[in-house]
Amino acid sequence: MRGDHDDEPIFIRRRGNPRYVYNARNPIGLALIVISVVVAAGYMYYLFDGSRWSESEWRDAVHEAARDLESEPQALSGGARYEYWIEDAIKATGVGPEHALIRVDAVQESDAAVDGGPTTDRGHDAFEVSTDDLETTYCVRVSPPLPRSSMSTRTVSLQVDVREGPC
Repeated sequence: MRGDHDDEPIFIRRRGNPRYVYNARNPIGLALIVISVVVAAGYMYYLFDGSRWSESEWRDAVHEAARDLESEPQALSGGARYEYWIEDAIKATGVGPEHALIRVDAVQESDAAVDGGPTTDRGHDAFEVSTDDLETTYCVRVSPPLPRSSMSTRTVSLQVDVREGPC
């Protein structure tokens, strides 16, 4: 028997297993094992990295969604919810991961925090937009506020203000 392993086959059958597997005793079989592991690890990293928001993607998607909501008049009714519109607009931008986790929460702002003083009618609804991938939260203020009880429908042009940070 010679001292090298060139006479070993690249693929072998294991006992009790009808399938062929790489032979680690052959240099080509060993190389195929290493390449398979590296390719699988690289693909898993690609999938993981492609399913998370980056800071720039998140910022761009939120700001683009705000522009999209302002670009066309919207039909408002008492049954509509801005939370869904904001989330759908962010997903529709096509920026970021395909299956993004987006959280849009309505918030009650204190009267003193709006325009520097107390008011009785703020003229907007406020939402905190966030994702589990990042700590960055955006405050999205939408004017006019949704009608709370009216079932009538009216078409309005929305004004959307986006600021980084909680509301």
